[in-house]
Amino acid sequence: MDPADTEAFRRAISHQQAQLGQHDQALQEITSSLRELSLSIASRLPVTPAPAVPVPSPPVSFREPFIPAPEPYGGDLGRCRSFLLQCSLVFELQPQTYTSDKARIAYLIGSLRGEALTWATAVWERGSAACSDYSMFTEEMRRVFDHPVRGREASQRLLLLKQGSRSVAAFAIEFRTLAVGSGWNEEALQGVFLNALGNDIKDELTTREESSDLEHLIALAIRMDNRLRERRRERASRSAPTPVSMPPAASRPPFPASFPSRQERRPAFESEAMQIGRMHLSPEEKERRILARASGDFLPAGASSCFWLTNSVL
Repeated sequence: MDPADTEAFRRAISHQQAQLGQHDQALQEITSSLRELSLSIASRLPVTPAPAVPVPSPPVSFREPFIPAPEPYGGDLGRCRSFLLQCSLVFELQPQTYTSDKARIAYLIGSLRGEALTWATAVWERGSAACSDYSMFTEEMRRVFDHPVRGREASQRLLLLKQGSRSVAAFAIEFRTLAVGSGWNEEALQGVFLNALGNDIKDELTTREESSDLEHLIALAIRMDNRLRERRRERASRSAPTPVSMPPAASRPPFPASFPSRQERRPAFESEAMQIGRMHLSPEEKERRILARASGDFLPAGASSCFWLTNSVL
């Protein structure tokens, strides 16, 4: 290698090393300046506190509402559905108390009596899978005790239903119950309801416009029935005889405790007659007494005019 070239190569490397050293120094100066600038800016800005770590709030505890226990169910075929509805309301409003299916089944069995309790006892002792599943248990219970009137049976009972002596309000309860299971439309139900009413309500409804739906017809019939019943009570109260008021006891003459018998009156009568018979009267006085006694104006109680005439003459 030519010595001249080697010398040139060395000078080039030395020059590059010098430049690198300058660059390194300049970079350090820039870094130092940036650090000082950052500290200066940070000292002028307001200090923001570090975000607080959120503390988990305790769970909100609330008191479950009080629900009265349903009336004990003894196996009545007409009450099974309403009994299960009451139990479901208790479980829905008290979810913390009845969290498991077994707790609900235990509550339900505790409200059973009679034939229903006998059936539940047999299911529990058999170890049925329904004893661990509330839905399955209630389904089995409905299969045994819930036989609602629906379909053709409800239609037949609707056709035979009459108001009778009941109020329209009481009659409408049974009618609505059967109407739900009949599946009839509004027009058919209105016709059957109108036909089942008493004649007095029918006569009143003939003077009114036709009702738009069944509920309006029932409400109108109830108002008319209440008005007619109130009018009957008013007429009955006006036609009732007024009781005669008796005078107070102080104003009535007292009754004698007992009347003297004929034997008790007799000695006084005889003594008076004997006394008059022995008296020496003038002829004028005798005549006056005879006339008075003959007319009945001078006779003691229980005496006869003939007796007195005889004694007075003697």
